[in-house]
Formats: sequence, structure tokens, C-alpha cells
Amino acid sequence: MLIVQLILINIAFIVSFSLLLPSSPWLFSISSILLITLAAMRYQHYHRQTHQILQTLLHGLRNLQDGDFSITLADKKTNKSQSQSEVLALFNQVTDKLRQEKQSLYQRELLLDKVVNASDVVTVLVNHRDTIIFANRAAEYFFNQKSMLGMSWTTLLDEKLPELIPHNDKDNAIIQLLLAETKTEHSWHLSRHHLKLHGSRHQLTLLKPITKAMHQQELQTWKKVIRVINHELNNSIAPISSMCHSGNILAERLNEPQLIRVFATISKRINKLAEFIQSYSQLARLSQPKKQEFDLIKTLKQLQELYLFTLSCQGNSLMFTGDESQIEQLLINLLKNAQQACPDKVNAEKSCVVSVSSQQDKLVITVRDFGTGMPVEVLQKAFLPYYSTKADGSGIGLSICREISDGHQGQITLNNHPKGGLQVDVYLPHNVN
Repeated sequence: MLIVQLILINIAFIVSFSLLLPSSPWLFSISSILLITLAAMRYQHYHRQTHQILQTLLHGLRNLQDGDFSITLADKKTNKSQSQSEVLALFNQVTDKLRQEKQSLYQRELLLDKVVNASDVVTVLVNHRDTIIFANRAAEYFFNQKSMLGMSWTTLLDEKLPELIPHNDKDNAIIQLLLAETKTEHSWHLSRHHLKLHGSRHQLTLLKPITKAMHQQELQTWKKVIRVINHELNNSIAPISSMCHSGNILAERLNEPQLIRVFATISKRINKLAEFIQSYSQLARLSQPKKQEFDLIKTLKQLQELYLFTLSCQGNSLMFTGDESQIEQLLINLLKNAQQACPDKVNAEKSCVVSVSSQQDKLVITVRDFGTGMPVEVLQKAFLPYYSTKADGSGIGLSICREISDGHQGQITLNNHPKGGLQVDVYLPHNVN
């Protein structure tokens, strides 16, 4: 538009030059001054308008530089060239797109943050200066720290988890770590990833708990084995028992005392074998917990009528959501073990102590006996099905207890008490979903 106006002014100047010179030099001079003034004014107006648009663009770009994508430039069509309007419209389109991308990126980051913090995988990101720049909630809970940002990764390991230092050269491995909270050894899958962020080297360390998954897989394998063994043994026991009964009747008719003793012995062993199979079938038949609210203290007081133990708790009532029959079975198994651990104190007032307490969002049931405790090698195998150090033990009671606690999203641990005896801690969440 400015070029067209300048061309028209030039044409007017050429016309005045042709008509007014040499006859009217004064008129030519006046017209020339007017045309030059008009051209200068028009150029000044265009320069001011261009400067204003540049200032507006500069202000908008500074807002973008500060991360503010909500800016929108006003595009008034009056007194603006088409190119200037296109520049302003293009700037607004770019800011709209950047605003949408920022909002989408923020939502993805928020979702990623929720997912990472909801995961039970311990996640720690360390920069090239050995400084922690990210740690999820599982990591803060694992290391018992309110905030790990800015801490030295090496110093944290030295203070909180020195057992992990020998595995610093491993990028993918299954390791065993002793947790200070429960004083038990757990299996973890360790993986490390090396990456670059903003041109700097970073290390991402992941610790995934696999103890519970391994226990569940192990338990499912044992259940399958038990079902197969029960099926085969029952198929053999039934005809043997029938034949033994028939033989016993025939021996009585023939009045053969020796045969009667033989068949009686065989029948007795068959009945023992049937009881043995029945005890192991409990593990295979254990179903998913049917959750409902019940009074745990009331259940414990009912068990005091069957087993002698001292109950330590706060209050006369404690409502818990879970499977009452399974929790009762867990307590019965633990109380039986406690009384068998100290048979000389069965009739004593303190054959064992049961305490109930709350720690944060968990319910803790502790059963302690006053026996001789367990050797370390026995503690490591105590939850293994079929494993028992008792002469008449089936090795199934603690396995059932662990499956019941796992079914309630809880945990059970065994430890020798410093003052003697064995202490069993059962950790159960207050709200089982």
C-alpha cells in the first residue's frame, strides 16, 4: 500500500514538473514541497505503525519466553497491511498451538507422576553429580525419608541400605535385601538404566519387590502338586480300605487272630494316611477372602476360651474388614504353634501373649511365645509347605497363615524375640480392597 501511494506522489510530481516549469516556478516549488511533505508524513505513519506491530510482537515473544502461552495479539484490520495482519494471525495461531501442546504435556506429566507414585517399584533418578533429582513415594517409604531430592545417592546408601552397595555394578539382577522394618530378607529385581537428559549423564535405578509374587507362584505350584497327590492317593486308598475291611470280616469269621491284627494295622495306617491327606487339602482348598466388617477383639476373646494367652490391646472393640473365618484360622494356627513351643507352660498364665496395635494405616497382630525360639535356618524355611521340625507336624499351618495374610494384602513375619521365644507379626491393612 505504501509503495502505491509513493508511486502516485511521484506521478503527481512529474505532472507538476511538466506543466508548471518553466512558466510557473513558484507554483512548482509549492507543489513539490507539498508532495514531499505528504510523502514524509505517509512514510512516518507507516514507520510508526510498523514499530507498534514490532513492539507488540516483541511483547508477545517475551511472554512466550517466560512460559506464558495465554497471550493473544489484537488484530484490528484498520490501517494495517495484509502482510502485517497475516503476521499477527500467524503469531496467534502459533501461541494457540503451543498452549494446547503445553496443556497436553502437563496432563501427560501429571498422569505419569500419578502412575509412578502409585507404583510399588522403588524409582530413583540420579544425575552426573550423584545427586537425586527424582524419587517416587515408594522410594521415600523404602528409605524412610520425607524428601530425597538433593540428597547424595552414595551417602543415602551408606546410611540406609549398605546391602545395595555391592550390587552397584549390576544393571539387571535379582538380589536379596534385609528390610529393617520387618527384619526379614526379601527378593527384589534390580535394574539400572543410563540415559542423557539435557546433555548430562543420568542413572535411573529401579527396585521391584518380587517376594510376594514368588510366594504366590510357589504356593500355586504347591497347590497343583497337592491336588494331584490327593487325587492319586484317594484313588488308591478307597479300594485298599474296602479290601482291608472285607479281609478283616473274613478273618473274624475264620477266627484268625494274626490276620485280624494284620488287617487292623493296615486299617490304622490307612486312616493315618487319610488324615495326612486331609490336612494338606486345606491349603489347596483355601479360597479368596470374603470381606466383611467384624470385631477383631471379640474374636480374640472367644479364642481365649480355647487357648490360654494374654491379650494386650487398647479398647474393648476394634472393627476390621476382612474374612473373619480366615483370620480366626490364622490366629488358631499361631496359638497352636505358640503353645506347642512351650508345653511346660500350657497351663501357665503367660504361655503366650497376643497384642493388637495400629501403625499408620496398618493393623499389627503380634503373637509371642516363651519357648526356645527358632534357629536361623529354620526361620528361612518356616513358610515352606511340608517343612516341619515337629515329629507329628504337617508343615502346612504357617503356609496357610501366609496365604491368608497375602489374600488380605498383608504380610507375616517370624523373628526370635530378644528376651527369648518366637514372635510372629501379622501386618494387615485396615481397608482391604
